[in-house]
Amino acid sequence: MNIFGDFYNRAISYRQSKKEQTVIASEDWAAAALSGSSDAINLEDPISRRFVPVYLFAVIVIGGLLSWQLFNLQIANGQRNQSLAEGNRVREFTIRAPRGAIYDNAGKLLARNQANFDLTINPSLLPPDETKRTEVYKTVAKILAIPVDEVKKKAEASGLYYTQPVLVAENINREQTLSFDEKGPLLQGVDVDVNPTREYLDGGSLSHFLGYIGRISAEEYKRNPDYLPTAYIGKSGLESYYEKELKGVDGKERVEVDATGRRLKSLAAYPAQPGNNLMLSIDGDLQKKMAQYLKEGVERAGSNRGVSIALNPQNGQVLGAVNYPTYDNNLFAKGISQTDYSKLLSDPNNPLFNRVLGGSYPIGSTIKPFISSAALQEGVISASTTIDDKGKIDVPNIYNPSVVYTFKGYDSKALGLVNVIRAISLSSDVFYYIVGGGFQGFKGLGIDRLVDYYKKFGLGKRTGVDLADESAGYLPTPDSKEAKTGEPWYVGDTYNMSIGQGDMRITPLQLAVALGTVANGGTVYVPHFAKSIVDNSGKVVQEIKPEVAGKGFISPENIRTVQVGMEKVVEEGTGCCLIKAEVSVKVAAKTGTAETSSEGFDGKNPRTKPHAWFIAYAPADKPQIAIVTLVENAGEGALFAAPVTRNILKWYFGGRP
Repeated sequence: MNIFGDFYNRAISYRQSKKEQTVIASEDWAAAALSGSSDAINLEDPISRRFVPVYLFAVIVIGGLLSWQLFNLQIANGQRNQSLAEGNRVREFTIRAPRGAIYDNAGKLLARNQANFDLTINPSLLPPDETKRTEVYKTVAKILAIPVDEVKKKAEASGLYYTQPVLVAENINREQTLSFDEKGPLLQGVDVDVNPTREYLDGGSLSHFLGYIGRISAEEYKRNPDYLPTAYIGKSGLESYYEKELKGVDGKERVEVDATGRRLKSLAAYPAQPGNNLMLSIDGDLQKKMAQYLKEGVERAGSNRGVSIALNPQNGQVLGAVNYPTYDNNLFAKGISQTDYSKLLSDPNNPLFNRVLGGSYPIGSTIKPFISSAALQEGVISASTTIDDKGKIDVPNIYNPSVVYTFKGYDSKALGLVNVIRAISLSSDVFYYIVGGGFQGFKGLGIDRLVDYYKKFGLGKRTGVDLADESAGYLPTPDSKEAKTGEPWYVGDTYNMSIGQGDMRITPLQLAVALGTVANGGTVYVPHFAKSIVDNSGKVVQEIKPEVAGKGFISPENIRTVQVGMEKVVEEGTGCCLIKAEVSVKVAAKTGTAETSSEGFDGKNPRTKPHAWFIAYAPADKPQIAIVTLVENAGEGALFAAPVTRNILKWYFGGRP
């Protein structure tokens, strides 16, 4: 007890002494304050300054971490976090806009929408828990009968923060669609997207021109950010050219959902705006007949390839256009298989190639109405000018007269004295050699004026048709020849250009435009497949009006002289009896047989045979239709191309219902 008592007494003494020190210190501080002294009396020991940097560093680090986390939550991952938060309550669904339909000039349907279902996943709406996310992948994979890794790879290709739907499977079948509907509440982030595709009803004859739609590519999506990454877009033909008019505007629907994703109620809806409809100038019945007769003519000739195109010469509207062979654009619209695509690519007749727009050919004697117009307009000849066609002309080499070049007529037959009308009707090569390049004191047009007038007629340059991928063709000049071959231009080159031979290359569409120019009296029209754009209520939104590309470069008198020559082709010339006896209206025409090279010889279909051409318009006095027909590597135009055109005109003016 003494020990504890002693400890207690000491503690009391210590406490009493501390109180006394405090009282003294307080009195001293008060006295100092009253006296105005600057000497402060500290009540406690001062804090060491060496800890201040440590405290500041800790504050900065903690503040930086908090700021980074705030940035990460609100900015870097803000969209995902917002989507996740909203996804627990509100989701936005896209309402696909119906694509506009395509009709012929009688209102017959050529392209319509067809139901199509895609399985998509929105990565940002998937369960954040990896285990639950994997369960979603497994369920999707089981229904689709594909590997789980494939589902995961597609879903996470753009990262889990990606907020746009990702295509996992397209064109899923009815049973799969029903399975996803049943399991919908268990598949967070998974959706069946109603995404209509196209069905084409023309039988394939218009495939090159209607084109097709297909899934938007990554590059196309960059150029069209207003599209969904799973959308369809026009890939070729009119579907591509008039994409903006046909597409429409997608609608939106905001829906309240529960924790499982089940829809509870619609909060707001913005209806989709259907795309406008495209009305074509194509005569659907004529199109079918052109396809039928061209196929028969090509097969009869054994050539396997051909073209036929018909225009209204009064406005440039395309009435019918056929490539043979063709392909089924429905294969592409629905997603073509690699097998089918490889088959098309390996076909030696190249059915994917649009010969009407892209094929460039020598056109032979079908050039003669246009060189005739140029020679008359330039005063090189008059309607009464005559030239003695002896079946050939011999041209000595200017450097070595002992070397003589012979330019023959198409069958080396002398036609005697011919004027321009007879030269057209009998297709005198000799007449046009001289008119184009001159001979023995007769000054011809020359290459510069030839090229100038050919271009005025629309030859050797793009027509401006409402389709992409049009070839410009080729009209050689002295400069282009020298740049290409290093050789000078010879008079023989001009002779070849005067009869549609040599290196010149013209597309069937260009030839049709030039033919229409002669038929209508001298106006060059830009060709168009579309006639008007009509909204869903039937109101015309835009009328595709005739567009003039050139006029007035040939006088009416000179055009009329050429027209008479083309009428004589049918009455007594190279087209005699082929058409006159069977077509109920008067027809003006011109045959053409264009020599070709042996390039591309395949052993089965010799490419050394000439291209067979026939051009015609009718009725001759008031033209309603102008037709160009080509049968590749078939032989003479009068034998192989003319019968195709005859059958078309016969039906058009007498056989149609």
